[in-house]
Amino acid sequence: MDRDKLIKKFERYLQNELEYAPNTIRAYKNNVIQYLDWLEDNNINPIEITLEETYSFINYRRQLGNSNSTIRGFKAIITHFNHSVNTKSNPMLIVELQKLNRTTPTQLLDEEFLETIYRETKSNTLVQKRDKCMLGMILFLGLQRTELTNLELEHLDLEEGRIYVGATNSTNERYINLNPKQIVHLSNYVYDIRPRLLKEFRRQTNRLFFSKGTSTNLNGALGRMITRLKLEFGYVKDFKQLKQSRVTIWVKELGQRQAQYLGGYKYVSSLERYDTNALEDLENKLDYHHPMERLGL
Repeated sequence: MDRDKLIKKFERYLQNELEYAPNTIRAYKNNVIQYLDWLEDNNINPIEITLEETYSFINYRRQLGNSNSTIRGFKAIITHFNHSVNTKSNPMLIVELQKLNRTTPTQLLDEEFLETIYRETKSNTLVQKRDKCMLGMILFLGLQRTELTNLELEHLDLEEGRIYVGATNSTNERYINLNPKQIVHLSNYVYDIRPRLLKEFRRQTNRLFFSKGTSTNLNGALGRMITRLKLEFGYVKDFKQLKQSRVTIWVKELGQRQAQYLGGYKYVSSLERYDTNALEDLENKLDYHHPMERLGL
């Protein structure tokens, strides 16, 4: 069958049968084109492809360095494609992919490391004071980039000492108690620093944290922050490491269910890799000296 006809048939199937959005259809089409290119290079008829040949395609994608999630995407898309063009047996349906093994987080930081980062981070200018408050949300509350960006002024309850974190596509909503070390800085930020930044940046927004200009995200500010942290603290790798460190402390101290709630995880299975037995002594996971050793204590 003509290649272009196969693609058109696939597009009609996605649009009429599955009612997918145009952007999704374009993305699926691009994957199918890559699949058809491989079939042509190997002289394989897409209507008569066998299970063995299908596994050969999967192995080909692995050799290209595709991640497990990318290969799972190919599997789903090609399954739809085979169905739409009436492939004889649709072998992709019975392809078994290797399960994604979640790796145990490494280079974790214990409470003293996290507190050291917070305490020793400079906060002289208005922007640095804002950044320190954002850093506290990451170190002590385990917030992610999107959650931090979506925080609004009314979400912060200084009187009760807690903050409301709204749901995102990947996390649940929850209330988290503030760390006592944050409260003074946050109070100063809300009543003094933030109004001055609004005036300096000429902004009008309900966001708790905001950057200069019209951008609604904090990507620039957070990018500069992690660069500074990596330079000042040789043991800081990225924001993911800081989040994993906080979650591991929660699992160890509060148990998986409470850690699941505080971390906003939708499924407790997301915490299975946080093995509290394997991570009993976090310092043993580090390849560097404890911050107290740097002080000679």
